[in-house]
Amino acid sequence: MMKKGLKETSVKVILVGSLVGMGTSTYMPATEAAEGTSVILEEAQTVNSLLKLEIEGIELDQKFTEDVHDYSSTVGNDVEKITLLAASPNENAAIYVNGVKMTDGKLKDLTLQTGMNTFVITVSDGENETVTYTLKVEKHESDDNLLTSIGLSKGSLTFDSKVTAYHASVENEVQSVTVTPTLSDSKAIVKVNGKDATSAGVKVTLPVGKTTVKITVTAENGDEKHIHSRLHGLLPQQRKRNRKLLQKRMKFKSPLSRNE
Repeated sequence: MMKKGLKETSVKVILVGSLVGMGTSTYMPATEAAEGTSVILEEAQTVNSLLKLEIEGIELDQKFTEDVHDYSSTVGNDVEKITLLAASPNENAAIYVNGVKMTDGKLKDLTLQTGMNTFVITVSDGENETVTYTLKVEKHESDDNLLTSIGLSKGSLTFDSKVTAYHASVENEVQSVTVTPTLSDSKAIVKVNGKDATSAGVKVTLPVGKTTVKITVTAENGDEKHIHSRLHGLLPQQRKRNRKLLQKRMKFKSPLSRNE
């Protein structure tokens, strides 16, 4: 029941949903508004967005859409650099990749490291809210476990990267030899008889008879390749016999040299 002297009033509130292509608007009454009036509050529109985001010649994990802000891609170990392409519907906006400004919607020669590479793309016109997109590019580890050569401090062998078993002979008096393998990929690791030979050769002692040298090459991704080389030395008796023969020849030649 209304008290005498008071006039009944009403305030109309109209709620309007979003219309296709027109954005979203909400009608609300204002506290200071006059009777029967309403105030329209419009939601802010995203201005600094992207129309496209691409890696030149490489597919993303999903088709680009303006409202999705996270993307990824995977490349082989042989891919050293990529080029990013992007565009914004806002002609006044600038696009940056990890802080570097794009020129004509392109940024070239972005270096990739083995593993995950993250690129943060920001769109800004200096007035409206800055919008950020993220692109992650994973570069596979190398599977190169090849050698380009096997060097011996004494003796020699004919190298072929496809061959995994070698035989080499050394001079009779050789008691040891340094084996120096050369890697095809600097990110791989090579060992000779279990000892690291990545930066320097490994000395191998030549005992009685044949000596087997085991070379193991491990690629960056963990793939291993085993190479075996057999070095032929002489038995102690053979070495001793050769020394005696050499001494006899020297003695035999000595008188002749005095008679000359």
